[in-house]
Amino acid sequence: MFVPRSLKIKRNANDDGKSCAAKKIKPDAEDLRPDEGRGDAADGLVTKDAETSDRHSVEPCPFPSTAGQLAEVGLVGPEQDAKDSNVSEEPVKSFSKTQRWAEPGEPVCVVCGRYGEYICDKTDEDVCSLECKAKHLLQVKEKEERLKLSDPQKADSGPESPLNAFYVYKEHPFILNLQENQIENLKRQLGIVVQGVDVTRPIIDFEHCGFPEALNHNLKKSGYEVPTPIQMQMIPVGLLGRDILASADTGSGKTAAFLLPVITRALCESKTPSALILTPTRELAIQIESQAKELMSGLPRMKTVLLVGGLPLPPQLYRLRQHVKVIIATPGRLLDIIKQSSVELRGIKIVVVDEADTMLKMGFQQQVLDILEHVPNDCQTVLVSATIPTSIEQLASQLLHDPVRIITGEKNLPCSSVRQIILWVEEPAKKKKLFEILNVGRVGRLGQHGTAITFINNNSKRLFWDIAKRVKPTGSILPPQLLNSPYLHDQKRKEQQKDKQTQNDLVTGANLMDIIRKHDKSNSQK
Repeated sequence: MFVPRSLKIKRNANDDGKSCAAKKIKPDAEDLRPDEGRGDAADGLVTKDAETSDRHSVEPCPFPSTAGQLAEVGLVGPEQDAKDSNVSEEPVKSFSKTQRWAEPGEPVCVVCGRYGEYICDKTDEDVCSLECKAKHLLQVKEKEERLKLSDPQKADSGPESPLNAFYVYKEHPFILNLQENQIENLKRQLGIVVQGVDVTRPIIDFEHCGFPEALNHNLKKSGYEVPTPIQMQMIPVGLLGRDILASADTGSGKTAAFLLPVITRALCESKTPSALILTPTRELAIQIESQAKELMSGLPRMKTVLLVGGLPLPPQLYRLRQHVKVIIATPGRLLDIIKQSSVELRGIKIVVVDEADTMLKMGFQQQVLDILEHVPNDCQTVLVSATIPTSIEQLASQLLHDPVRIITGEKNLPCSSVRQIILWVEEPAKKKKLFEILNVGRVGRLGQHGTAITFINNNSKRLFWDIAKRVKPTGSILPPQLLNSPYLHDQKRKEQQKDKQTQNDLVTGANLMDIIRKHDKSNSQK
């Protein structure tokens, strides 16, 4: 078993040039010997001179392992608050059982699922202790050995370069060879509407983007075999660095559509942080970070931080100092951190405002504008919204430069990944019924399925036919009070009459002569 033999002792910024403080159990490092038969990896610590660096780097101290083998296991823990700057910090936890379980939204250890307090310096994965880091590195080593046995040529070729610093998206030869009418027919069939100048063509396969092999693998692992319509058009536009105003249904793949340009942009940047994603709610931010971590798996130096309210601030600030590439935040928490001068956004290259319509409805517009004042003026900006009301148009005119507008899906139609339930509930019983249901979850996000529940009664009679014709094709069962309502049948009859009149007004080869005769007769009477 691979057991850690040393850890890095943490120290404060004011301790540069001094020896790092450590607990000393044995008198001298040279006297340390593996103690056979003992399972305790924490036999002793010794002190070393610490090097000065802008990251407050710390020095490894030797640790005996049960097998007597040396292993360099460096972990960096959270720094002390300013008020405790003269007090030695708690050493890195040696065993996973001493670590607490993660709260919702906190980093999770990739090995045991406890609180991922530390970031592995070899793989950038979240771990909870030295024990789990050693297990994680052993798993990585075994995976590499299996790959070497299964494909020696690929293993001998060395690790793949993720993306060179000058990566520029180029249209795939297959896309270039399509005729313009073929592209327009594809957009029409998929319900893709695009507005803008010099808009690149949509992709048909993720491989048309030229992503690193690890990213293509992560896409397939996450269930993205074929891009959805919003991904087909939004990904290539985003990869070219264009500002975007996008609208698509919930569950249509919007998250991956903006995450892929964010990831590829962050891979090419050396400054941290280099990407910012703003969301209106903590729940959505947690889901986006989870999806981002899935897609970033195996990509070098790709770390995320979650900055949201409702969770302790110090762990988030600590994580923020670990040279993260992507910030995922709610406006209020991020603005508080900016006011504390605890984050620098001058290196941001791409900003995504997700669910912008919800952001405005919740009153976050000014907070979003205040945050964006701290990012560079030439930063790529993406606004993503379920709908595009006038307020979003106005916000886009303030934030976006020469944007590409992308709309997919038919307006006001139910999403295919969301099961629709229509319940007939009278007004006095609505509140009670709502609390009963609030235990069934939320609608489908990030490719998952969900449920949407609608309460109706005679107070919403003007919507009966609209509800029925939109929900019935999904296979949902409608309540008998709705199906037997005279209001529904009256609305249906009026719409059918209107459609028939519209069809009579159409000019076709069959009725062309009749329309001419009627026109001539009308003129003669005048």
